[in-house]
Amino acid sequence: MNPGNSEGAASTSQAVPTASLNSEAPSQSSQIDTPSTSNGRPNSPAKPSLLQSPDLRELFSKHVWRRETRRRLKRFKPKEVLALIKEERWTIIVALIFAALLLTLELTAWKHLSVDAWFSLWTLYVCSVPMVRGAVDPDVCLFGGATLLLLRGIITPRDAFAGLANDSIVTIALMMAIAAGLESSGALEFVPELVLGRSRREWVGQLRLHIAVASTSAVMNNTPLVAVMIPVVEAWCRANNHHVSRFMIPLSYAAILGGLCTVIGTSTTLIGRGLAQETMPGVIGLPITVAGGIYVVIFSRWLLPKRDTLMAAVVADPREYVVSVRVDTRYGHIGRTIESAGLRHLRGLFLADLQRADGTTVPSPPPTTVVLLGDKLTFAGDITGMQHILSLPGLSPVSSADLAADIEESAAGGSGDRVMVEAVVSLSSPIVNMTIRDCHFRSRYGAVVLAVHRNGERVTGGLGDIVVKGGDTMLLEASSDFLEKHKYSSEWALAVDAFRVAPPRRDPLALFTAMGVFIAMIVLNSMDILSLATTALVCLYVYLLTGVMTVAQFRSAIPGMVLLTVAGAFGIARALTVTGVATKLAESLLHVFSWMGRSGPVAAVYVATSVLTALLSNGAAVTLMFPIAMDLALQAKINVKGPLYALMVGASSDFSTPIGYQTNLMVSGPGGYRFLDYTRFGLPLQFITALITIPICVLYFN
Repeated sequence: MNPGNSEGAASTSQAVPTASLNSEAPSQSSQIDTPSTSNGRPNSPAKPSLLQSPDLRELFSKHVWRRETRRRLKRFKPKEVLALIKEERWTIIVALIFAALLLTLELTAWKHLSVDAWFSLWTLYVCSVPMVRGAVDPDVCLFGGATLLLLRGIITPRDAFAGLANDSIVTIALMMAIAAGLESSGALEFVPELVLGRSRREWVGQLRLHIAVASTSAVMNNTPLVAVMIPVVEAWCRANNHHVSRFMIPLSYAAILGGLCTVIGTSTTLIGRGLAQETMPGVIGLPITVAGGIYVVIFSRWLLPKRDTLMAAVVADPREYVVSVRVDTRYGHIGRTIESAGLRHLRGLFLADLQRADGTTVPSPPPTTVVLLGDKLTFAGDITGMQHILSLPGLSPVSSADLAADIEESAAGGSGDRVMVEAVVSLSSPIVNMTIRDCHFRSRYGAVVLAVHRNGERVTGGLGDIVVKGGDTMLLEASSDFLEKHKYSSEWALAVDAFRVAPPRRDPLALFTAMGVFIAMIVLNSMDILSLATTALVCLYVYLLTGVMTVAQFRSAIPGMVLLTVAGAFGIARALTVTGVATKLAESLLHVFSWMGRSGPVAAVYVATSVLTALLSNGAAVTLMFPIAMDLALQAKINVKGPLYALMVGASSDFSTPIGYQTNLMVSGPGGYRFLDYTRFGLPLQFITALITIPICVLYFN
């Protein structure tokens, strides 16, 4: 016999018993577990019970619960909590003082109010505290409060969601989309060229800017207008040797004041129109706009600072922000990855860019990238962290002049793949109160942070350890599509090219189509032929059909958070009305302002609305104050239009803070402003607006 065959036979004979055993095991189990039918065929195996599921058992096992509990406890860091309490100590103190005042009123003067009334007041208080500090988005806070009122039974589901069915909400969304269509067509690019001119006198430029922006803001929403005008005004200031900080706040104020002249100028007037079914008369908005322009031209030279922009500071001293080194033969980690070479997780530094000797660029290189001879490595961070890199043998520093030239070339589009972006963090951004490292900034946005400015000053220290705050201005090296992705994102109040490269001219057909349809919309609405919502919807569909804007642009232009904030405030406002809180607040305001006589009711509404706008937002303020203004007018036995127009103006004219109005926040970074710059320059204008609004509302609507 062939030895090979004997081995094969032996292996076969050994395999047979094993196979037979394996074949017998399932048959026995099937006889036990699987019942047979009458014809002898076995049924399909029974499905295991849900309670016998191993996944469900693991979910309720003690081991899993202990593991998850330990994991969450590790995130709790007492030192960080104590640091947060220390940082927010004044907010906590003020919140406790207001809570004590509410409790005192509940036990004394307002003790006759019902339990539901006090539940509504405390709900409003609990919602307002996180909104004031920007810790929680306003729409989340207000809808959370409406949910509590629903559970209590104070309001019905119809009351809670009435805001979503209000035509003013739909109109705001449509007008924002139409403004985005005008911007994409290039129609707004001709405004500064036709009006600003080439004046070397600062006051002449400010006057022309005010006239141009206020006139345009009267017929379109002011937020996209300011976004378009910021790079244009900066380019104009550079060409005429003016300080940008002397023009950014005037730009925002002109947009706000111009929006007061018509019903479509601001979202606040649209909300007021939807609530009161009234339009904003030019007899109020026009005098305020003229007085505001005169104030800006006269007093800006003394009250506005002269400050350089963030990008100018980087180009002037690039080594304070970025450093580039060249890999030569002395470097001991050639051929190794960035991770193994120790170039990752550096204290105070990020590896922002790697450029090969042949010119190939690897932006934000991953840790597996191999370091080669002749590579140029660019790091971003603090000067103290750069000393370590410059001390390593084999990494030769690139000169400051070449580094500044590289920055300018990259920002001007020389690299093609990367651009320099100046972005202002929105108050509702998800990265607020997180460090740059913890929010995974590079992977989230495809961008590298080069510098952070807060209140007009650079934030020092390691970039990765900086805690992001709403209103921070960041200088980013980002991918070329960053601006397109985040132009209308709620995460950024503003995102513009850091060097303000002028956009290319648009299609003339799209330009004339956009302008013609928009003018037709204004004419039809002003002649009361069609409603504003109808004309806006027709205008939007013409834009989509003619290619002026795409569906993606339309969807991204809708301010979801603004709409939900206003809609959520409807439920709380309804609760204040049905529980009698609005009536009681109106009585108290009348008593406080009784010394002003006939002007008292209007002044009470204006002051209360202005304070709420500065603390919360303009949309929430006008919605919450509306029932109070109505009750106040009824108790004072005056024409209801006076308090209502004071309500619209008070909610639309916050000049003294950067957070009360979106356009103020947008210009804070490009202008390099601090918080007190707005207070110093805006508070007098706030008083001027009040001195004009209150007498007109009293006399005109007597």
